[in-house]
Formats: sequence, C-alpha cells, structure tokens
Amino acid sequence: MCRVLGITAFDLSRHRKVVERFCELARSGMVMAEDPPGHEDGWGLAFYRAGQLTVYKSGANLLTEIDRVFAVLTTATPSPLVILHLRKSAWGDRFSARHAHPFQDRNRVFFHNGVVYDYQRLLPDIKPPGPDSDALDTEVLFHHVLSGTHQDLGRNFLDTVALIKACHDFSALNCLFSDGKKLYAYRDYTREPDYYSLFKALSGTSTLISSEPLDQTLRWDMLAKEEFLAIDLSCADGGGFRAKVRF
Repeated sequence: MCRVLGITAFDLSRHRKVVERFCELARSGMVMAEDPPGHEDGWGLAFYRAGQLTVYKSGANLLTEIDRVFAVLTTATPSPLVILHLRKSAWGDRFSARHAHPFQDRNRVFFHNGVVYDYQRLLPDIKPPGPDSDALDTEVLFHHVLSGTHQDLGRNFLDTVALIKACHDFSALNCLFSDGKKLYAYRDYTREPDYYSLFKALSGTSTLISSEPLDQTLRWDMLAKEEFLAIDLSCADGGGFRAKVRF
C-alpha cells in the first residue's frame, strides 16, 4: 500500500511544488478504511539520465529526509522520467529499505500500490535466478513480469496481470514502471477504489501520474479500472496519453 508519482520531462524548477505536495502525502495521504494515517514506512526515487537508471531507497519516513530527497532531485534535473514512492507496509516490516520500492533490474524499474496476498504461488513461473528468498509481493510480481516471453515489457506485464486476475487474490495492481523508453501505468483493484486511485494530468511538456491530485490548476483524470498507459519518453511533448489498452 502506498502513494506514487511519476513525472515525464522532469525539471525541478517546474515541478518543485508538485513534489512538495506529494511528499506531504506521507502524512496526509488517503488511507484505507480503519487504517492509521500516514505512508511513513520508507520511500523510493528513480530517474533516468543519459539513458541510465538511478535508484535511491530508504526505510525512513520521507518527512525526516526531505533535504535528501530534494538533493537527489537536483542531480536528476533534467530527466525524461522521475518516479517517487511512499510506502505503507502491508507486511509488518516497517522501515525496511530492503523492501522499499522501487525494484530494479538493469534499466528496468517497478513500483506497485496494492497487495498480492498469495504471491508465493507466482514463484514457480519465474525464470532463474529470480528474487531473493525474502522477497515480498511487489518484488515477486516484478520478477514474474521479467520472466515473460515477449520483448516488450508492457506486454509481459499485461500477461502477468491477466494471470493474477484469473488465478490469484489481490487488493490492487496499481503500477508505474519503465524500461527507460516508456513510462507504463496501470490501475486495477478488487476493493476500496477511492484509495486505490491513479490520476493522470498534462502540464506543459510533462505527463503526471499520481495516486492523488497534487495541483488544482491542472486537470486530473482518474484512470479507469483496468486502464493501461504506455507513454513514450522520447517524445518532446512527454508522450501524452498515446497508448491505452483495456481488458
């Protein structure tokens, strides 16, 4: 469970206020019914520079490490893509940098909001070497996607989603992920749609994908259930919402 933000054509001078409002969601972001407030169980940040992926992860409350976050983002400017994540652990391992999102494989990076409760049943389909033995649901989900038979990361993701929807128990499959060429976004849930939200907005040359609206001057549209976006990072205009797939 978490909050997540992706920004294409990122420049801190233009996106500072959006990032500041997102960081505040560690304290004030929406939570599920009967859950305590806060998404304070670690954070993660990923960006591309010159085609190379850089990832930072922490098990600390982001609100105690704001200066570190913005120092990293200063080095990320400009970037074709920045993604940030605030974790709310579903597994009783609060403050674990090991299990903070994102998860990375070479130039591919993966963020997830939701829980796949029976994720261990995905393990037999994963090609070696697979995840470490202490991997939780998001990391296992990512390795399942990486074990797909297609060259395209998005197609492999959709195959994994189809399997989980048919055969597994999950709360939500809200995901942001990238191979450095595209930003992929997907929204799906089996409960609490108000919490498992994902919004899209355009701001100048940038596309924003966020768990919650962050700037009232922008038009934020909720992704539909089972909506999939593939946003081309090479486009000068940030790619817009060019590719949509619905099950």
